[in-house]
Amino acid sequence: MKSIHSTYLGLAAAFLLAGSTAAAQVTFDCQTTQARAPASGLTPNPKAVATVPFDKQQQGYVRVGGGCEVSRFGFESVHAAVMVQNAPDGEHAWRCKGADPAFVSNPAWAKASVTYCKASDPSVSSLRLQCTTLSKKTGPSRNPAAEVSLSQALIDDGYTVVSGGCDSSHFGNGSVHAENVVISKPSLNGRGWSCQAVDPPNHFQDATVEASLVACRVAIDPAQAATLPSKPALRCSVTQGTMSPVSSYPKAFAKAPGKVLGGGCAVSYAGNGSAHAGFMVQHGPQADGSWACLAADPPGIPNPGTAQASVVTCDITTAPPPPPPTVAQKNPVIIVGGTMASEIIYWILEARLRADGYTVEFFELPELGLIDIHKGAQQLSYKVADVLLRTGAPKVNLIGHSQGGITARTYVRDFGPNSIESLITLGSPHQGVNIEKGSLLELLATVLFNCAATPQPEVCHQLVHGSTLINEINQRPAGDPIYYTSLLTTNDIFVTPYTFGLMDNCDRTNAAGQALKCNVLVQAPEQCPTNLVDHVGLASNGVVYSGIRQALEHKPVRLDCLAL
Repeated sequence: MKSIHSTYLGLAAAFLLAGSTAAAQVTFDCQTTQARAPASGLTPNPKAVATVPFDKQQQGYVRVGGGCEVSRFGFESVHAAVMVQNAPDGEHAWRCKGADPAFVSNPAWAKASVTYCKASDPSVSSLRLQCTTLSKKTGPSRNPAAEVSLSQALIDDGYTVVSGGCDSSHFGNGSVHAENVVISKPSLNGRGWSCQAVDPPNHFQDATVEASLVACRVAIDPAQAATLPSKPALRCSVTQGTMSPVSSYPKAFAKAPGKVLGGGCAVSYAGNGSAHAGFMVQHGPQADGSWACLAADPPGIPNPGTAQASVVTCDITTAPPPPPPTVAQKNPVIIVGGTMASEIIYWILEARLRADGYTVEFFELPELGLIDIHKGAQQLSYKVADVLLRTGAPKVNLIGHSQGGITARTYVRDFGPNSIESLITLGSPHQGVNIEKGSLLELLATVLFNCAATPQPEVCHQLVHGSTLINEINQRPAGDPIYYTSLLTTNDIFVTPYTFGLMDNCDRTNAAGQALKCNVLVQAPEQCPTNLVDHVGLASNGVVYSGIRQALEHKPVRLDCLAL
């Protein structure tokens, strides 16, 4: 296992309350209780709530985390139920809800776990564990993602994230069918919780997802705290387990020293080694002190995938907290889709970027890209501003596919380059398109863009070779700081000749003094001449992604011809 957030790792062993101080008798006890619904048999859309026993509440135990398990193939259920809720429930409980997969009646069961802890010291009567819950909801949207984080004020007050959960929409709650939670895990910076939900296989739908976190601290009345040589504090770390091998029912576990208060689970979904979303069927604490993450195939759809667990472990220490780790934050990526392209085409690209540590957003061309490109660029400007506001990042990276690359460059032309770090295009016609009589492009221009109409829509003029817009975007202004890369293929039926995909005025030098050639032809002799990737495939090809990765890191692009 490897630690992904080791702010406090190792402190517990060196600084756990010990010695002859007044705080030496601090105890930290945690227990787990489970509840199953129905108690026996099966029921549609089962919901289980595990509650901290009342006698434990009276003794000062507080809810810190929990987990969920829904029935899966081989466990009383014909097919895996969809886990739609695994989240805090009120102040003392944890809920677990399963739902039928889309169009598949599937009675099942659900089992919730709740973990509760108590901190005490017989010589310090006011010492106690104190927790709070925060949440953030997004959507309705396709494949919604949400992340909730601690405020700096709570961090300064000694709170640390101990667990979290996700609640996705299901039938009757903004969604035609159940949304499948595929990611529920601690944030990489250790201060929040991230959730991702996805469509059921072949059933596109808008939905919501709500991320919740539980944060706790050791509290002491100020008068008694003043009598202590050092104030006890809760210290937690997040440890990530290894990713499971690809299988139909992937299993992953994470384990680390300390008391397990919470954990995370991430299962593969479309574009991440999987044809469709795997169903998360277990996400919770185990008797051996590990955290389990299990997934299963959707009904009737063989779907090998992966699973990866993480675990939050905590202890109490009197040592002052170390400074936060210095982790280089990567600017987020906005993928700008092509003409009439939905997000599903870019799921593989999105998953690869997230695996490399990028926050990823998708921008679908307004009105499918069949309108004035300047209007599309204006809508993109709103998206860029929104992402910068939500992430706090100084800049974003743009990856534009086909017309999306031209829209991204028009954004730079119309709104300036200062908010963009890198602009990478895939099969974009930077010199315009060459529409020959009787060609496929002429047919598409007529059928899709209505270019035979009088007057012609503006976009019909804008994308043609030699147009005003094409000439404008190729005039790179002095001082433009953007790192540009154009990845193109000779096997492109839309950008013909392929040289129309070459970008002008775009070579530059990186901070290390290396020359960066912005135009990268996949089949160039020095690249991968036997790779026959086509126009659409540029968005999912592993060889091409090796170049995207290098371009985002501002390195000279040398494609990995063996990349999958």
